Amino acid sequence: MRSSPAPHLLAAPVGLLLAVATAIGCQSSAPDHADTLVRAASQPTYVAQYGVDTHAYRPSRLNPSVDGSLYVTGMRWTTWDARRAVGKGVAHVNDCKPDCAHGHYARYRVTVHLAKPRELCGSRFFTTLRVKGSGYHTFAHRPGVGCR
Repeated sequence: MRSSPAPHLLAAPVGLLLAVATAIGCQSSAPDHADTLVRAASQPTYVAQYGVDTHAYRPSRLNPSVDGSLYVTGMRWTTWDARRAVGKGVAHVNDCKPDCAHGHYARYRVTVHLAKPRELCGSRFFTTLRVKGSGYHTFAHRPGVGCR
C-alpha cells in the first residue's frame, strides 16, 4: 500500500459529492428548532449516490464521485442515526495514470463518516463525507442540492 495518495487525488474533494450538490437550491424554509428536531427523529437520513433521485439508506456500496474515480465497497455501518453515520469498507481509488480512463485502482481499508444532515428536496441527507484510512483520506461538504 502506498503511504500517501498521488498528488492529483488531493483535488478529489472538488469533484466529490457532485451528485449530492449540483447546485445550491431547494433549501427548505427555516422552521423553528423544535419542529426540526421532531421531524429529524421520525424521518430517515439518506446519503445521495448520484443525486437526490438515487438516495440510499445504509448502502453496502458508496459512490461519492460521479466519475467513478472513488467508490467504497463492503460497507458495514456501525452507526446510522439522524445525526451521523459511521462505517468501514474498502475504498477503490483511481490513480489516473496516464489518465483516469486508463488508470489503475488502489484499494484502502477505510472508515467513512457521514454528518451534517439537512432537509433537502423533501428528504433528509447527510451533507458531509469523510473517507479516511491508512494511505488515503478525503473530505467533502456540500450544503445543498438542485431539486427537480
